[in-house]
Amino acid sequence: MKIKSLIYTTLASTLLFASCDLNKQPVFNDDSQAFIAFESATGIVKEAIDGEAATLEVKLHCASVAGVTAEVTVAVTDTNYAEAMRAVEGVDYVVKSEKTIKFDKDNRFATIIIETINNDIQDGDKKFDIVLTNVKGCNLGANKSFAVTISDDEDPMNMLVGSYSASAVSAFDEVTVDTWDVTITRDDEHDDRLWIHPLCLFGGLGASSIYPVYCVVDVNAGTIQVPNGQTMFESGYNMVNAGLANPPATSGVTLALFTVTGTEVVIEFQDDFGVGDTVSNAWWYAAYYTPTYTKK
Repeated sequence: MKIKSLIYTTLASTLLFASCDLNKQPVFNDDSQAFIAFESATGIVKEAIDGEAATLEVKLHCASVAGVTAEVTVAVTDTNYAEAMRAVEGVDYVVKSEKTIKFDKDNRFATIIIETINNDIQDGDKKFDIVLTNVKGCNLGANKSFAVTISDDEDPMNMLVGSYSASAVSAFDEVTVDTWDVTITRDDEHDDRLWIHPLCLFGGLGASSIYPVYCVVDVNAGTIQVPNGQTMFESGYNMVNAGLANPPATSGVTLALFTVTGTEVVIEFQDDFGVGDTVSNAWWYAAYYTPTYTKK
């Protein structure tokens, strides 16, 4: 290993010093380095609801200094996904843009429009890729594939995703009703998890300073369980969510029930909760009786 490492280090050093000229600035060469690429690699769009299509705008550009005349072909494929997850063109979505996209010095950016179709059944999220092929006049950049997810509107988990208005009676005076905005998103790895941000406000902090907490959803039972003891703020503190009790319930879960009626979603907490600091054992920075989240 030492010999191999030494050889690699020596080779890398040789290449580095051979290629460095501190007095010469690098120059982008349009003839050899211009490229076409997507501006990002992934995107999510909702399934059409009640016949009203949802759209996803996928951006791409032709990178050059002076501008080059170039074109690229846009194709779709679903082979990277299991058969049950594959989105079918003409069934789950349509591409509303030209399949061949042309660029020149006055037209360096383009947009591919994806329009979704509603299938009226709960069959999970669908996925497909948009790929760039047959490039002419320049190169393909690193982002030459764009992964699209079509979220199933009949999926209760997706129905829970979105923006909410929260309200709760303060446990400090049992009279004041506090309100705040909440955003709920899906977990990237666990199908039964969501992230709540913020669970509540506390300590004069803005929502951007508060960490989200995760919850576990049982779609059949209509329950949401938020594990207690999750860190919501640090920086010399360890602010955690806890059930209102003496001592504070930093383990176990805070239970909520959710109801979905059409597009209306309401989450009603069955347990009281708040926020405290486990470093100084200071309780409470916030304390609420059974908050309610109503989807906007």
